[in-house]
Amino acid sequence: MKDVPVKVAANEKLYDGAYMLTVEGDLPPFSPGQFAMVEVPSGERILRRPFGIVYSDGRKCGFLYQVKGGGTRALTRLKSGDELKVLMPLGNGFPVSGGKVAVIGGGFGVAPLLSAARGCAEAGAEVRVYAGFAAAEKTLLCDRFAEVAKTTVCTDDGSAGFHGFPTAALEADMAAGFKPDVVLCCGPEPLMRAVKRLGESRGIPTYLSLERRMGCGVGACLTCTCRIAGHNKRVCKDGPVFPSTEVEL
Repeated sequence: MKDVPVKVAANEKLYDGAYMLTVEGDLPPFSPGQFAMVEVPSGERILRRPFGIVYSDGRKCGFLYQVKGGGTRALTRLKSGDELKVLMPLGNGFPVSGGKVAVIGGGFGVAPLLSAARGCAEAGAEVRVYAGFAAAEKTLLCDRFAEVAKTTVCTDDGSAGFHGFPTAALEADMAAGFKPDVVLCCGPEPLMRAVKRLGESRGIPTYLSLERRMGCGVGACLTCTCRIAGHNKRVCKDGPVFPSTEVEL
C-alpha cells in the first residue's frame, strides 16, 4: 500500500454518468481485484472514493467510475495535468489460476474484472467473460475484454449480444460443454446472488467482489462492515473478494 502522487493523463466521458480516469505516476504493483482510494479534487470533499483498478502498468492506471454524488461529480472536472493522490493497492483480490475460468460482471462491476481475466489468461487459462448491461449504449470495457478472452456481451433489452442475464449465457455455454473450474464475479447484488446460486449448485468455487460504502479503505472506520461466514468483516480490509460460500446475500 502506497499513497502515490499522480497526474491526470485523461478523464474520458464514456456516456452520460460514466467516465474513465487515467492517472500516471510511480505506481506500485497490484493484484487483480484490488482497489484504490482516489482523492477528490482539493476542497470538494474530505473523503476519498474507492474504485476498482481496471489496469495498471506501473506508470499509468485506469479507474472506471459512475457519477452518483458530489464527490464523483467533482472528479468529472479533473483535466489533464491536474494533480491528486491515490492510495493503492488495497484489499484482497481474485485468485488467478489456469484451467477454465468464467468471469461474470454487470454494469460498473466489470471494472476489477478486466485485470482478473487478463491475469488468468496469462496463467494459461481458458477464460470466458460474460458482461451484462442494460443496453448497447451502456456497455463498458467490452473491446478490452475481447482482447484477452472470449467475451459474451449481454443486454437486458437485447440491443447487443445475448438477450438476457449473464448467468443465462454462461449456463448456455455450460450446456454446450464449457465446464469452468472457477467463477469470478463483480456487479449488482441481484447478479451476484444469481452467480452464487449457480456456482454453488454446480459445486464450482465461486468468488464475489463486494461493493460497499467506504470511509478509509484500510479497515479503521468500519463503515463497510458486513456479515461474512457469520462474522462481521470489513469489505475493504478482509475483502473485497470473498468465496461465495461465506457471503450472505
